[in-house]
Amino acid sequence: MAKRASFEDKLAAMRRLRDRDGPGPGDAAAVRKAIADRSNFVAAAAAEVAGAWRLAEAAPDLEAAFRRFMVDPAEDDKLCRAKIAAVQALEKLEHPRPEVFEEASRHVQLEAAWGKPVDTAPPLRAAGLIGLTRIDPPGLAETLVDALFDPSHDVRCTAASCLGAIGSDAAALALRFKCRAGDDRPEVVSEALRALLTISPDGHMAFVREHLDSPDESTAEAAALAMGNARLPQALGPLLGRFRSARTTTLRDMILLSVAMLRASAAIDALLDLAASDSDADALAALRALKVHKHDPRLVERLAAVVAGSESPAVRDRFARDFR
Repeated sequence: MAKRASFEDKLAAMRRLRDRDGPGPGDAAAVRKAIADRSNFVAAAAAEVAGAWRLAEAAPDLEAAFRRFMVDPAEDDKLCRAKIAAVQALEKLEHPRPEVFEEASRHVQLEAAWGKPVDTAPPLRAAGLIGLTRIDPPGLAETLVDALFDPSHDVRCTAASCLGAIGSDAAALALRFKCRAGDDRPEVVSEALRALLTISPDGHMAFVREHLDSPDESTAEAAALAMGNARLPQALGPLLGRFRSARTTTLRDMILLSVAMLRASAAIDALLDLAASDSDADALAALRALKVHKHDPRLVERLAAVVAGSESPAVRDRFARDFR
Protein backbone atom coordinates (compact mmCIF):
# COMPACT_ATOMS: atom_id res chain seq x y z
CA MET A 1 0.00 0.00 0.00
CA ALA A 2 1.34 3.42 -0.95
CA LYS A 3 2.28 5.64 1.95
CA ARG A 4 -0.19 8.47 2.54
CA ALA A 5 1.36 11.86 1.80
CA SER A 6 2.06 13.92 4.91
CA PHE A 7 1.02 17.53 5.37
CA GLU A 8 4.61 18.59 4.66
CA ASP A 9 4.72 16.50 1.49
CA LYS A 10 1.48 17.99 0.16
CA LEU A 11 2.58 21.53 0.90
CA ALA A 12 5.99 20.97 -0.68
CA ALA A 13 4.35 19.52 -3.80
CA MET A 14 2.18 22.61 -4.24
CA ARG A 15 5.14 24.91 -3.71
CA ARG A 16 7.07 23.08 -6.41
CA LEU A 17 4.16 23.44 -8.82
CA ARG A 18 3.88 27.13 -7.96
CA ASP A 19 7.34 27.68 -9.42
CA ARG A 20 6.33 26.27 -12.81
CA ASP A 21 4.90 28.31 -15.67
CA GLY A 22 2.03 25.93 -16.27
CA PRO A 23 0.70 22.41 -15.69
CA GLY A 24 2.25 19.24 -17.00
CA PRO A 25 0.51 15.87 -17.34
CA GLY A 26 -1.54 15.16 -14.23
CA ASP A 27 -0.69 18.48 -12.55
CA ALA A 28 -4.14 20.03 -12.95
CA ALA A 29 -5.75 17.01 -11.29
CA ALA A 30 -3.22 17.19 -8.45
CA VAL A 31 -3.98 20.87 -7.86
CA ARG A 32 -7.74 20.28 -7.83
CA LYS A 33 -7.28 17.44 -5.34
CA ALA A 34 -5.15 19.64 -3.10
CA ILE A 35 -7.75 22.43 -3.14
CA ALA A 36 -10.08 19.92 -1.47
CA ASP A 37 -7.55 19.11 1.27
CA ARG A 38 -8.70 19.53 4.86
CA SER A 39 -5.63 21.65 5.66
CA ASN A 40 -6.15 25.33 4.99
CA PHE A 41 -2.41 25.66 4.29
CA VAL A 42 -2.49 23.05 1.55
CA ALA A 43 -5.77 24.31 0.10
CA ALA A 44 -4.45 27.86 0.04
CA ALA A 45 -1.22 26.83 -1.69
CA ALA A 46 -3.18 24.87 -4.30
CA ALA A 47 -5.55 27.79 -4.88
CA GLU A 48 -2.57 30.06 -5.53
CA VAL A 49 -1.33 27.62 -8.17
CA ALA A 50 -4.78 27.41 -9.78
CA GLY A 51 -4.93 31.18 -9.99
CA ALA A 52 -1.39 31.56 -11.33
CA TRP A 53 -2.06 28.97 -14.02
CA ARG A 54 -5.52 30.37 -14.82
CA LEU A 55 -6.87 26.86 -14.27
CA ALA A 56 -10.49 27.47 -15.29
CA GLU A 57 -11.59 23.91 -14.53
CA ALA A 58 -10.69 24.47 -10.88
CA ALA A 59 -13.38 27.13 -10.35
CA PRO A 60 -15.94 24.70 -8.87
CA ASP A 61 -13.27 23.33 -6.52
CA LEU A 62 -12.37 26.84 -5.38
CA GLU A 63 -16.01 27.67 -4.68
CA ALA A 64 -16.41 24.43 -2.75
CA ALA A 65 -13.26 25.09 -0.72
CA PHE A 66 -14.43 28.59 0.16
CA ARG A 67 -17.76 27.28 1.46
CA ARG A 68 -16.11 24.38 3.29
CA PHE A 69 -13.88 26.76 5.23
CA MET A 70 -16.86 28.98 6.04
CA VAL A 71 -18.51 26.25 8.15
CA ASP A 72 -16.23 26.68 11.19
CA PRO A 73 -13.96 29.43 9.88
CA ALA A 74 -12.11 30.49 13.01
CA GLU A 75 -11.21 26.90 13.81
CA ASP A 76 -10.51 25.44 10.35
CA ASP A 77 -9.14 28.47 8.49
CA LYS A 78 -7.21 30.73 10.81
CA LEU A 79 -6.31 34.12 9.30
CA CYS A 80 -8.70 33.25 6.43
CA ARG A 81 -5.76 31.76 4.53
CA ALA A 82 -7.70 29.33 2.35
CA LYS A 83 -10.69 31.61 1.80
CA ILE A 84 -8.53 34.54 0.71
CA ALA A 85 -6.52 32.34 -1.66
CA ALA A 86 -9.71 30.86 -3.14
CA VAL A 87 -11.32 34.25 -3.74
CA GLN A 88 -8.15 35.73 -5.23
CA ALA A 89 -7.80 32.71 -7.53
CA LEU A 90 -11.42 33.05 -8.67
CA GLU A 91 -10.73 36.70 -9.46
CA LYS A 92 -7.73 35.72 -11.59
CA LEU A 93 -10.01 33.27 -13.40
CA GLU A 94 -12.48 36.15 -13.96
CA HIS A 95 -15.13 33.96 -12.39
CA PRO A 96 -18.56 35.31 -13.44
CA ARG A 97 -20.66 34.20 -10.46
CA PRO A 98 -20.97 36.82 -7.68
CA GLU A 99 -22.07 34.62 -4.77
CA VAL A 100 -18.65 33.77 -3.33
CA PHE A 101 -17.47 37.35 -3.72
CA GLU A 102 -20.60 38.62 -1.97
CA GLU A 103 -20.09 36.26 0.97
CA ALA A 104 -16.42 37.22 1.16
CA SER A 105 -17.21 40.96 1.14
CA ARG A 106 -19.43 40.54 4.25
CA HIS A 107 -17.38 38.07 6.27
CA VAL A 108 -16.07 39.00 9.72
CA GLN A 109 -13.84 36.46 11.45
CA LEU A 110 -13.00 37.10 15.09
CA GLU A 111 -10.05 35.11 16.38
CA ALA A 112 -8.48 34.90 19.82
CA ALA A 113 -5.60 37.27 20.49
CA TRP A 114 -4.01 39.05 23.41
CA GLY A 115 -6.82 41.17 24.80
CA LYS A 116 -9.89 41.44 22.59
CA PRO A 117 -10.53 39.04 19.67
CA VAL A 118 -9.14 40.30 16.33
CA ASP A 119 -10.96 40.36 13.00
CA THR A 120 -8.72 38.55 10.50
CA ALA A 121 -11.07 38.92 7.51
CA PRO A 122 -10.33 42.44 6.13
CA PRO A 123 -8.15 41.08 3.26
CA LEU A 124 -10.97 38.68 2.42
CA ARG A 125 -13.58 41.46 2.38
CA ALA A 126 -11.31 43.56 0.19
CA ALA A 127 -10.82 40.68 -2.26
CA GLY A 128 -14.57 40.18 -2.38
CA LEU A 129 -15.15 43.84 -3.23
CA ILE A 130 -12.66 43.66 -6.09
CA GLY A 131 -14.41 40.63 -7.58
CA LEU A 132 -17.83 42.23 -7.24
CA THR A 133 -16.63 45.40 -8.95
CA ARG A 134 -15.53 43.39 -11.96
CA ILE A 135 -18.84 41.49 -12.14
CA ASP A 136 -21.01 44.56 -11.38
CA PRO A 137 -24.03 42.79 -9.86
CA PRO A 138 -27.18 44.65 -8.74
CA GLY A 139 -26.60 46.49 -5.47
CA LEU A 140 -22.87 46.94 -6.02
CA ALA A 141 -22.93 50.69 -5.34
CA GLU A 142 -24.67 50.18 -1.99
CA THR A 143 -22.15 47.50 -1.01
CA LEU A 144 -19.21 49.76 -1.82
CA VAL A 145 -20.67 52.78 -0.04
CA ASP A 146 -21.24 50.69 3.08
CA ALA A 147 -17.65 49.43 2.79
CA LEU A 148 -16.39 53.03 2.87
CA PHE A 149 -17.22 52.85 6.59
CA ASP A 150 -15.86 49.36 7.28
CA PRO A 151 -13.90 49.07 10.57
CA SER A 152 -10.77 48.17 8.57
CA HIS A 153 -8.97 51.01 6.80
CA ASP A 154 -7.69 48.55 4.17
CA VAL A 155 -11.27 47.66 3.24
CA ARG A 156 -12.22 51.34 3.17
CA CYS A 157 -9.31 52.05 0.80
CA THR A 158 -10.37 49.18 -1.45
CA ALA A 159 -13.96 50.42 -1.51
CA ALA A 160 -12.78 53.88 -2.58
CA SER A 161 -10.62 52.40 -5.32
CA CYS A 162 -13.53 50.26 -6.56
CA LEU A 163 -15.84 53.28 -6.67
CA GLY A 164 -13.24 55.02 -8.78
CA ALA A 165 -13.24 52.05 -11.14
CA ILE A 166 -17.03 52.28 -11.49
CA GLY A 167 -16.62 55.90 -12.48
CA SER A 168 -20.27 56.95 -12.32
CA ASP A 169 -21.63 60.25 -11.05
CA ALA A 170 -23.11 58.39 -8.07
CA ALA A 171 -19.70 56.87 -7.28
CA ALA A 172 -18.09 60.30 -7.40
CA LEU A 173 -20.72 61.73 -5.04
CA ALA A 174 -20.06 58.91 -2.56
CA LEU A 175 -16.33 59.58 -2.71
CA ARG A 176 -16.78 63.32 -2.22
CA PHE A 177 -19.02 62.62 0.78
CA LYS A 178 -16.38 60.32 2.25
CA CYS A 179 -13.75 63.01 1.88
CA ARG A 180 -16.01 65.58 3.54
CA ALA A 181 -16.86 63.17 6.35
CA GLY A 182 -13.16 62.46 6.85
CA ASP A 183 -11.41 59.39 8.20
CA ASP A 184 -9.07 58.66 11.06
CA ARG A 185 -6.64 57.17 8.53
CA PRO A 186 -5.33 59.74 6.00
CA GLU A 187 -4.59 57.01 3.45
CA VAL A 188 -8.34 56.40 3.09
CA VAL A 189 -8.99 60.04 2.22
CA SER A 190 -6.01 59.94 -0.13
CA GLU A 191 -7.38 56.90 -1.96
CA ALA A 192 -10.81 58.52 -2.24
CA LEU A 193 -9.24 61.66 -3.71
CA ARG A 194 -7.17 59.59 -6.14
CA ALA A 195 -10.30 57.72 -7.19
CA LEU A 196 -12.03 61.03 -7.92
CA LEU A 197 -9.12 62.06 -10.14
CA THR A 198 -9.45 58.70 -11.91
CA ILE A 199 -13.12 59.39 -12.64
CA SER A 200 -12.56 62.91 -13.94
CA PRO A 201 -9.22 64.73 -13.58
CA ASP A 202 -10.61 68.06 -14.70
CA GLY A 203 -13.95 67.69 -12.96
CA HIS A 204 -12.49 66.94 -9.53
CA MET A 205 -9.09 68.68 -9.54
CA ALA A 206 -10.51 71.76 -7.78
CA PHE A 207 -11.95 69.54 -5.03
CA VAL A 208 -8.60 67.80 -4.54
CA ARG A 209 -6.77 71.15 -4.55
CA GLU A 210 -9.06 72.32 -1.77
CA HIS A 211 -7.72 69.46 0.35
CA LEU A 212 -4.15 70.13 -0.77
CA ASP A 213 -4.46 73.71 0.46
CA SER A 214 -5.92 72.66 3.82
CA PRO A 215 -4.14 74.01 6.90
CA ASP A 216 -4.42 70.51 8.35
CA GLU A 217 -1.16 68.84 7.43
CA SER A 218 -2.48 65.27 7.24
CA THR A 219 -5.22 66.38 4.84
CA ALA A 220 -2.73 68.21 2.65
CA GLU A 221 -0.43 65.18 2.63
CA ALA A 222 -3.34 62.93 1.63
CA ALA A 223 -4.21 65.20 -1.29
CA ALA A 224 -0.59 65.44 -2.42
CA LEU A 225 -0.22 61.66 -2.39
CA ALA A 226 -3.48 61.32 -4.33
CA MET A 227 -2.13 63.62 -7.03
CA GLY A 228 1.13 61.72 -7.19
CA ASN A 229 -0.59 58.34 -7.44
CA ALA A 230 -2.91 59.65 -10.15
CA ARG A 231 0.15 60.71 -12.18
CA LEU A 232 -1.57 63.68 -13.77
CA PRO A 233 0.78 66.24 -15.36
CA GLN A 234 -1.64 69.05 -14.46
CA ALA A 235 -0.99 68.34 -10.77
CA LEU A 236 2.56 69.71 -11.02
CA GLY A 237 1.62 73.39 -10.67
CA PRO A 238 -0.61 72.93 -7.61
CA LEU A 239 1.95 70.70 -5.92
CA LEU A 240 4.82 73.13 -6.42
CA GLY A 241 2.63 76.01 -5.24
CA ARG A 242 1.77 74.14 -2.05
CA PHE A 243 5.45 73.23 -1.55
CA ARG A 244 6.33 76.91 -1.41
CA SER A 245 3.76 77.53 1.34
CA ALA A 246 4.40 74.36 3.34
CA ARG A 247 6.01 74.96 6.71
CA THR A 248 7.02 71.50 7.90
CA THR A 249 9.64 69.12 6.55
CA THR A 250 7.14 66.25 6.58
CA LEU A 251 4.67 68.01 4.31
CA ARG A 252 7.39 69.40 2.04
CA ASP A 253 8.85 65.92 1.59
CA MET A 254 5.45 64.39 0.82
CA ILE A 255 4.73 67.05 -1.78
CA LEU A 256 8.04 66.59 -3.57
CA LEU A 257 7.71 62.80 -3.41
CA SER A 258 4.35 63.22 -5.12
CA VAL A 259 6.01 65.40 -7.76
CA ALA A 260 8.55 62.63 -8.35
CA MET A 261 5.70 60.10 -8.67
CA LEU A 262 4.22 62.08 -11.58
CA ARG A 263 7.13 60.81 -13.72
CA ALA A 264 6.50 63.59 -16.23
CA SER A 265 9.59 65.26 -17.71
CA ALA A 266 8.43 68.65 -16.43
CA ALA A 267 8.18 67.23 -12.90
CA ILE A 268 11.72 65.83 -13.04
CA ASP A 269 13.01 69.12 -14.43
CA ALA A 270 11.35 70.97 -11.53
CA LEU A 271 13.02 68.71 -8.99
CA LEU A 272 16.41 69.12 -10.65
CA ASP A 273 15.94 72.89 -10.52
CA LEU A 274 15.24 72.63 -6.81
CA ALA A 275 18.31 70.46 -6.35
CA ALA A 276 20.34 73.32 -7.82
CA SER A 277 18.80 75.82 -5.38
CA ASP A 278 20.96 77.98 -3.14
CA SER A 279 18.70 76.86 -0.29
CA ASP A 280 20.09 73.73 1.32
CA ALA A 281 16.61 72.87 2.63
CA ASP A 282 15.09 72.96 -0.87
CA ALA A 283 17.98 71.14 -2.49
CA LEU A 284 18.03 68.37 0.11
CA ALA A 285 14.26 67.97 -0.12
CA ALA A 286 14.59 67.55 -3.88
CA LEU A 287 17.29 64.90 -3.46
CA ARG A 288 15.15 62.98 -1.01
CA ALA A 289 12.30 62.97 -3.51
CA LEU A 290 14.49 61.99 -6.46
CA LYS A 291 15.80 59.00 -4.52
CA VAL A 292 12.81 56.99 -5.80
CA HIS A 293 14.45 57.22 -9.25
CA LYS A 294 17.96 56.28 -8.12
CA HIS A 295 17.97 53.24 -10.43
CA ASP A 296 17.50 55.45 -13.50
CA PRO A 297 21.09 55.99 -14.74
CA ARG A 298 20.23 58.91 -17.01
CA LEU A 299 18.49 60.81 -14.24
CA VAL A 300 21.33 60.11 -11.82
CA GLU A 301 23.78 61.43 -14.42
CA ARG A 302 21.77 64.65 -14.78
CA LEU A 303 21.56 64.99 -11.01
CA ALA A 304 25.30 64.43 -10.66
CA ALA A 305 25.92 67.35 -13.00
CA VAL A 306 23.66 69.53 -10.84
CA VAL A 307 25.34 68.48 -7.60
CA ALA A 308 28.81 69.03 -9.09
CA GLY A 309 27.96 72.71 -9.32
CA SER A 310 26.73 72.93 -5.73
CA GLU A 311 28.81 74.62 -3.08
CA SER A 312 26.92 72.84 -0.30
CA PRO A 313 28.77 69.99 1.48
CA ALA A 314 25.42 68.73 2.80
CA VAL A 315 24.03 68.40 -0.73
CA ARG A 316 27.14 66.65 -2.02
CA ASP A 317 27.16 64.27 0.95
CA ARG A 318 23.48 63.45 0.51
CA PHE A 319 23.99 62.69 -3.18
CA ALA A 320 26.99 60.46 -2.44
CA ARG A 321 25.08 58.59 0.25
CA ASP A 322 21.80 58.08 -1.66
CA PHE A 323 22.85 57.81 -5.30
CA ARG A 324 26.35 56.31 -5.29
